[in-house]
Amino acid sequence: MKRFILILLFFCAFLSPVLASQPAEGRKLKIGITYAPPYIIIQKGIVSGVCVDLWRLISDSLKLSYEYKVYSSSDSLMHGLHKGDIDLTILPLTATSERLTKLRLSIPFYISTMGIASRIEKQSPLLQLVKNIFSWKILRSGIIILLIATVFAVFLWLAERKKNSKQFRPGIMGVTDGIWWAFVTMTTVGYGDMIPKTVIGRTLAIFWMFFAIGMFFIASGVISSELTVTKLQSQIKDPNDLKSCKVGVVYRTGYAETLSRHNIHYTTFKSIPDGLKAVDAGLIDAFVYDQAILQFVIDKLNLKDKIVIIPSGLNLQYFSYMTGKNNLELMDNINLAMLNVIDSDSWDDILSRYGIEH
Repeated sequence: MKRFILILLFFCAFLSPVLASQPAEGRKLKIGITYAPPYIIIQKGIVSGVCVDLWRLISDSLKLSYEYKVYSSSDSLMHGLHKGDIDLTILPLTATSERLTKLRLSIPFYISTMGIASRIEKQSPLLQLVKNIFSWKILRSGIIILLIATVFAVFLWLAERKKNSKQFRPGIMGVTDGIWWAFVTMTTVGYGDMIPKTVIGRTLAIFWMFFAIGMFFIASGVISSELTVTKLQSQIKDPNDLKSCKVGVVYRTGYAETLSRHNIHYTTFKSIPDGLKAVDAGLIDAFVYDQAILQFVIDKLNLKDKIVIIPSGLNLQYFSYMTGKNNLELMDNINLAMLNVIDSDSWDDILSRYGIEH
């Protein structure tokens, strides 16, 4: 009898990790989730979101049976995953070296970046028009045209100053005559008060006519674009502006660490809505977090007419599903199915459904 019990215990000890690594036929997988919109949305017992819709397509293709286990936070979820209370989590988690040593990670299905939420500046139409007229793009175009016209004017004056001195006077006044002729010709006005008479002068004139017409239309397009295109104006244009602004971030997140690495001082908030409301109230100039999540919460709080998101390109995070170290076969199957989904139009439909850019 004792021998039989020892053999039974041996087989149980041997088979337990195998049974744990491969779900038995008919056993439901336990999927750990927590509220993280737009990736995972839990409302009145209904689960949806980017990661959920992706998982449905994957599980359908693999014919997997599963049930969700809801956790209050990502920390408690990860604790449950390490303990083996759940088989898999579809929470979008960042692939790190520490997690790679302790868990099985899927291929990254989405690359996230840090977004900067800032107030939209409201300006009067007249002030906006004046500001656009004196924008750097328009000023730069004017300076370039003036420099090019001056170069042509000097060459034309050098060619005409001896045989056509009445129209292209000696000295600096002759250069100004050349500039006048260049601008009159470029705008196709053509008063006819100055006409090149030398062969070199007329050759330069022909070349300038074709060149100037093209340059004029390009410059006109730049000016028209600056004056007519309506833009969401923000005092923050890129991450470098954050160093001179009041910045907010959620307490103890990777985004706070990113700001610290770039020597950017910040104020911490308990949640994303708290930070966005502080931006709207003018308590801070910017709030940083995952770009897709920021956009989702801004739409939910009806702040899209007040707050704009500026992409930062910082803190790239590669989101993956995660399972226990022993679930190699399960993760291999998930990876194959995931590749088929994210390479299809279905993945684009999922992202657009929740207002996320690919």
